[in-house]
Amino acid sequence: MSAVGRGSDVGYRDSSGFTVFPPRGTPVDSEAVKRVTAISEFVAAPLRVRIWMIAVVPLAVVLSLVLSTWPTPVISRPDLIVAAALVLGSVINVEIGRLFEGGTVRTQRPHKALSAWPMAATILLPSFYLVPVVALVYAHARWRGVRVTLWKWIASACFLVCAGAISGVLIAQGNAGEPPTLSSGLPGLLITIGAILTFLLVESAMLGVTAMLNTAEDDAWLGRTLTDPAFYVAEAGVLAIGSLTGLLGANAPWFVLLLIPAYGFLQQSVLHRPMQERATRDPKTGLLHFNAWQRLASEEIRRLNAAGRPWAVLFADIDNFRFYNQRHGHLGGDHALELVARIITTYVRPKDIIARFGGEEFCMLLPDTVSSAASQVAERVRVAVGNETGILPEAVTVSVGVAAVEGSRTPMELAVVLALADQALYRAKLEGRNTVRVQGAPTETERQVVDTERLAVDPAQSHQDLR
Repeated sequence: MSAVGRGSDVGYRDSSGFTVFPPRGTPVDSEAVKRVTAISEFVAAPLRVRIWMIAVVPLAVVLSLVLSTWPTPVISRPDLIVAAALVLGSVINVEIGRLFEGGTVRTQRPHKALSAWPMAATILLPSFYLVPVVALVYAHARWRGVRVTLWKWIASACFLVCAGAISGVLIAQGNAGEPPTLSSGLPGLLITIGAILTFLLVESAMLGVTAMLNTAEDDAWLGRTLTDPAFYVAEAGVLAIGSLTGLLGANAPWFVLLLIPAYGFLQQSVLHRPMQERATRDPKTGLLHFNAWQRLASEEIRRLNAAGRPWAVLFADIDNFRFYNQRHGHLGGDHALELVARIITTYVRPKDIIARFGGEEFCMLLPDTVSSAASQVAERVRVAVGNETGILPEAVTVSVGVAAVEGSRTPMELAVVLALADQALYRAKLEGRNTVRVQGAPTETERQVVDTERLAVDPAQSHQDLR
């Protein structure tokens, strides 16, 4: 048994290689589990990630020095005051965030609105100030409760330093090497916009490299974030406010105080996306909740029906999961759910919509899929789950029910097809489990008598006794 970490939590790897974290406040056996250090978290990362990290730290320092302008004197009292003011501004920003978020943050979210301050520093100061400013900004944020993995936190800081140093080259192309001012007009505006876009491009590219080098399981959150347009819109807004802070600081310093309410609104806006994620996604598997899935699926089906295109619904249910929980505990059951969710996601297409339906059941909408193709997908999922869950203390299997709507048929409502897929799953359970069953399309009379309300009221009850 080896200790592993999640922020400042204590955890251990069980015999199957999965990480177990006791509930917060639970006493931990000191002989079985040791407190995880930042070094052990870093060592647990893939070798290619460690090499990347070892390269990124000196790269940030070198870029901030090589790409910097060098005023005379190099260190001046006004610049030191500006640097201190930026750090103080970040402190206020973080405290506003803590007020809204309620204290310690142990989960990742797209950003903490910290990139505004390196952007402001890029406009106000030579690039060599980026390292101390960003280091102090990030150190304070971590001290005040941001508890993501330390090496990822350091990497994030380095990415901002690199992005600021590179965008600072563009900023320096202003009047006679001076940064834009409020009176620079359109050319100054274009330079500032170019610097913002450059900062965003460099930051996103370095985050993308990290996600590509790291394991899919460890950086699933980052992968989803980098494919979400909302991240880039929000980050561009943060950088724009940082630029405005820098421009006001250079031309009308006292007016920067008027931006404090703007940073309050900024903190609320960056919290909106994580709250939306928690409302729509299951925290154990990362899949959609059923209600969110139902909304998205209904919209997609309306488009498919209007165009006369086929679609299918799959229900997959882990067999005898109640007994698995009894033998391996609920933490073991959670690991099994996570693994099955990852396997299902791997064996369907990116455009397919997947959700955790309830308990140990998953549902999938497969657009542009006829019955035979949906059956093949279901069989691939079934076989993969049986084969790839061997790393668990005990392999699990799934039963899958399939219902499809052919493009040439009269359009059907999602609720009707959900009921048909559930009936197919019920048959798979009755006929031995670990199998796939396909429910044929109903007649018009059968469609009228399908009991769809039970799915919306209690989706976990349709074959409760067969699990």
